[in-house]
Amino acid sequence: MISKADFLDFLYIGAPRSGSTWLAAALNEHPNVWIPHNKEVHFFNDRSLYPFEYQYPKGIMHYKKYFSQAPDDAMLGELSPLYYFDPNAAYRIFKHFPNVKIISFLRNPVDVVFSSYLKRSQIERRENTFEGELNKNPQFIDLGFYHRLLTPYFDRFPENQIYIQIFEEFFLHQEKGIAEIYNYIGVDNAFVPSVINKKINVSSPPASNLHRGINGFMLKLLNRPNFIIFKRILHQLKMNRHSYKVSTDSLYKKPILQENTKAQLKAQFLPDIHRLETLLNKDLSIWLK
Repeated sequence: MISKADFLDFLYIGAPRSGSTWLAAALNEHPNVWIPHNKEVHFFNDRSLYPFEYQYPKGIMHYKKYFSQAPDDAMLGELSPLYYFDPNAAYRIFKHFPNVKIISFLRNPVDVVFSSYLKRSQIERRENTFEGELNKNPQFIDLGFYHRLLTPYFDRFPENQIYIQIFEEFFLHQEKGIAEIYNYIGVDNAFVPSVINKKINVSSPPASNLHRGINGFMLKLLNRPNFIIFKRILHQLKMNRHSYKVSTDSLYKKPILQENTKAQLKAQFLPDIHRLETLLNKDLSIWLK
């Protein structure tokens, strides 16, 4: 068991569908980095878009268990893309790990909301149209208000402990980008992971309605307190510490984001984008073209 209290070195906090699985694969390959088997721990969350195990009341000793197999000399971290979505997470993270380095990839907010809908539709039953999903679950839109969601982190952590990268720029120069992240967390940045220029966790054709219905039911069931033990057993049965699916195929023909919906969402996000430009001192016109 890790002896020091302030054991966590880095955290990826969001956004979802913005390269976190690729980043997890690149970090996992580095010989001096260790992340838990289940990448998305969600320990500090009490708000999410889907069923999850509310763990924070179990205490920080419970969180330490996720890192119990880590080598003594490794840099420790985890990636939970919805930490930024929960206003309480920033407070909790700072309370226990004031020196942790925060990492966030931000993608065009319209794409994040739409891609999140597609991903959830692969896994469980969702509304048949994106517009129908937004009407039924308007909290999906909250994923894209980055300035509002990141402000609690900037209010607590010094700027040199927050690393923000723009998805559309990072993945044009992946080798340079991951070298910067390795350097930021304090490991050898000359290491080149095998996932450079490979697609990880891309959208795939959704399963049948029956399969998604069963899967959604099981997700809700396994995250209920009385069934958590079965969830842990399923995690333990996995043979490899990490498994990342590298896509060698083109993307399946996804549903199209309607132009009027895109325009409406862009208009909603525009004031937040401008505030984010000021916060980050960065031109984000790439999202407005």
